[in-house]
Amino acid sequence: MAEGSGFPRKGPQRPDPATATPELRPWVALMRRVYDELYEGLDPGDRPTVTGLGAAAYLSKSYVSALFSGKRRPPLDKFLLIVTALGGDTDEWEPRWHAARMRQEAGAGEEPDRLLLPGIKEQREGADAGGDGQEAGAAPDVGSTAPGAGALRYPVRRLVRAFVAWVVMTVTWPVRARRDRHEIQMRRRLVKQVRERAAEDLGRAEAHHYLTPRFAILTEKPSEPRSAGHRRRARRARRAEFVPVPTGVTSVRALYEDTDDLVVLGSPGMGKTTQLARLAHRMAMEVLNGPDDREPPYIPVYLRLDTYRGEPIEEWLAAAMTTYEGISGLLVRTWLSEHRLLPVLDGLDEVPERDRPKCVAELRRLRRLCPGMAVGCRTDEADLRRLAQDLRALRYVEIQPPSRRDVQEFLEEDREALADVHAALEEDPELWPLFQSPMMLGFIRLTYRNRPADDLRAPGSLIERRDRIFDAYTRECLRRERPRPDDTPERTLTWLTWLARTLTARGEHVLFLDRLDLSWLSRAEGILPRIIPNVTMPFFAFGLTLVWLTFAVRAGVLHTSLRDAGALALAMAVTVGAQAYLAERHFLQIDEREDGDKAGAGRERGAIALPMMANGPVMFVLLVWLVFVVKADLTSPGCLVVGLAYLWVAVTQMEASYTDVFQPVEQLRWTWRRREYVIHSPMARGTLSVVVWIAIDCLLGYVVHLLCPNPPWIGPAAAFLMGLVYVVGNQFEPSLQDRRPRPNDGVRRTVRFFLVHGFAGLAVGGIGLIVLIGLATPDHDLRRAGFIAILLGALFAVVRGFRYGGLAVLRHWTIRAVLAYRGRTPYRYRRFLHTAEERVLLHRTDSGFFFPHRQLQLHLNTTVEELLPRLTDRATGGGARTCLPSGAGGAGERAGRDEAR
Repeated sequence: MAEGSGFPRKGPQRPDPATATPELRPWVALMRRVYDELYEGLDPGDRPTVTGLGAAAYLSKSYVSALFSGKRRPPLDKFLLIVTALGGDTDEWEPRWHAARMRQEAGAGEEPDRLLLPGIKEQREGADAGGDGQEAGAAPDVGSTAPGAGALRYPVRRLVRAFVAWVVMTVTWPVRARRDRHEIQMRRRLVKQVRERAAEDLGRAEAHHYLTPRFAILTEKPSEPRSAGHRRRARRARRAEFVPVPTGVTSVRALYEDTDDLVVLGSPGMGKTTQLARLAHRMAMEVLNGPDDREPPYIPVYLRLDTYRGEPIEEWLAAAMTTYEGISGLLVRTWLSEHRLLPVLDGLDEVPERDRPKCVAELRRLRRLCPGMAVGCRTDEADLRRLAQDLRALRYVEIQPPSRRDVQEFLEEDREALADVHAALEEDPELWPLFQSPMMLGFIRLTYRNRPADDLRAPGSLIERRDRIFDAYTRECLRRERPRPDDTPERTLTWLTWLARTLTARGEHVLFLDRLDLSWLSRAEGILPRIIPNVTMPFFAFGLTLVWLTFAVRAGVLHTSLRDAGALALAMAVTVGAQAYLAERHFLQIDEREDGDKAGAGRERGAIALPMMANGPVMFVLLVWLVFVVKADLTSPGCLVVGLAYLWVAVTQMEASYTDVFQPVEQLRWTWRRREYVIHSPMARGTLSVVVWIAIDCLLGYVVHLLCPNPPWIGPAAAFLMGLVYVVGNQFEPSLQDRRPRPNDGVRRTVRFFLVHGFAGLAVGGIGLIVLIGLATPDHDLRRAGFIAILLGALFAVVRGFRYGGLAVLRHWTIRAVLAYRGRTPYRYRRFLHTAEERVLLHRTDSGFFFPHRQLQLHLNTTVEELLPRLTDRATGGGARTCLPSGAGGAGERAGRDEAR
């Protein structure tokens, strides 16, 4: 009947999982999603009635009504018929049906559907649908296009296919059983890691006393009925407005269980991270409670969203889950395709603002790929609350502040040590809002335990009092007897405030020491870390060649002028250094002009040639010095060997620019198809490879000709051998590893790969040349073969070692040296971070360090000139012993002025 006639159209009712039996609750939640997303997504005039929906889906009216009222379990084919009738995508909704089935099997302990003989499956589905065809709809005829219309056709073909499938299953059963056992072990290993990580966060948050959480379920705000013309707009407004309804449920697991789609909201410091960790820990425990050979019905994962930067959610998830040991991106994508991953994601508010809309859209898409999902977001801003509502979750819960009784119980747990805090709270009831936060209770306990709480009695607003508590917490951490009281707190605060400012500006909360790169420096400060690694390889080539020439001349195997070779090496070293410096200065000026929106955008034409032209006067002066002052013979054997050695190292370094050689080498794999940057055209890339081969041929041919001129084919053969070793060794592909158990572990692994590749290159190159020359010239002195092998093996070791780890280590330590020289970090940064962890100024997770809470990081997001006077004045004004010396303020000002410069 038309809507304008005044009679409402009687459509299916909205399912309610809370009123369903436990075994049908997953199916009722599934039908509720069908109602919310498909039925209500239609225009009011296009929504079918129960009769119309049954006719469109080839089902009876009573059967459709039973499905939406939560009285029946929808079989897959009937469910897809309803989805198709409502205009949904069957490829999108079929995984959700399988996810509901897995939840029912995990919760109700039902046995999975067995492989039935032909005919029995149709009989069972018919019984589930209502017994006979009159109730569930008549069976489609042969010409029908509905799913299952041709189920009884071609019996011989179906019998043959069933027999072939049975044979294949029987033959492959041992392999599949072994593979399934391995997959089950991998899944259980991941769940154990999730349990341990969540338990670590829980132990840190509940080390003193467990505060019973209080939740409020956000429900749709009821609105007054409107006319038919305003229904659509009223529905949108009603969905956008929520009101909190307190609930007596204190378990986040119980709140999640009803819908499998939960968003946890709350103000900063209310314990969102703790509750999400508790949810992940509880689900991991439920999965692991069964026998070891039982396949987990789902795999909970506990991650943070602060690293999301707008990429597809599958890529981000694959990269984020590599922090768990033994988990690869391929394995993550496989579990996603099987609808087994159940992500528990914290920190939606920490995603960069420009990426938040994309993140919300990707999370909605991820929800369709998973059996469930939970997300945490802070709600102290209206934009963040609207952002969380855009997730369109089935349930929103908001963490409420602890009651006064909860606070009293917290203080009573350590009444003697917190007696002054208890007294201050009784004297000033205005402190109650400040105490009704799990985060602030933790800081108050650590700060004022067995100490006077004079800061709490000082007048001021809640924000001012909170800042005073953070100042007192920082001061008391510096006074700790373990490991020892800080003798130079002004320097410690300088380093801590710089770390807080930098992490906040970068939108991060964890410092990974082995991930320090040029983005931690200004562009001018980054010149030195760029120059030093680029000139180190040529300098090593000059030094090794000169040392080799010295020993070769003294041994009598080569006759040349060491003075000329040394002068040429010095001139070339000065040229290389000047060229690197002028190039970096030139590119810095280009970047500054681009930031100022001045002439030109990007690298202008001649960006490479201009620094070389600027270095022309230096090169001309050095050439005049060599020819007229030193009067060096540039055609002597020593000068040619120096020049050829530099040519080989230089072209090898140019070829290495196609890969990120400054990235830490934490793991290596050998592959024929190595990933490279597309810097130039393929023709230019091939030309560079030919130039590298020519450089190897020239150097080897000339050195072998000098020391072993006969037979003449030794030089080309040695060049071919070294070129082959170079090509094979060049196919190693370095990569990062997200899971690193110790701080700075990535740099340790990089140093190890640098040494392994360097010594391997020396051994392979040297031994190969000695064997080749020794077999080709048995009558010659093996000393000459040894000298050839030492020079070329040493150069090969330099090339391999610096390319696979050496340049990355040099840049890392140069960045550390620049930061320490500027006064932002100590020279022994790792020791300082460990000391800050012992003082509870920082926490550590694997190889990263972070502040105990984001609010403390934001509090320290200031300069040392502003922080030191507050700590010093309150330490001396309160009558307590101060750990800050009288000259702390002046030292802090000097450190701040040095940093500003």
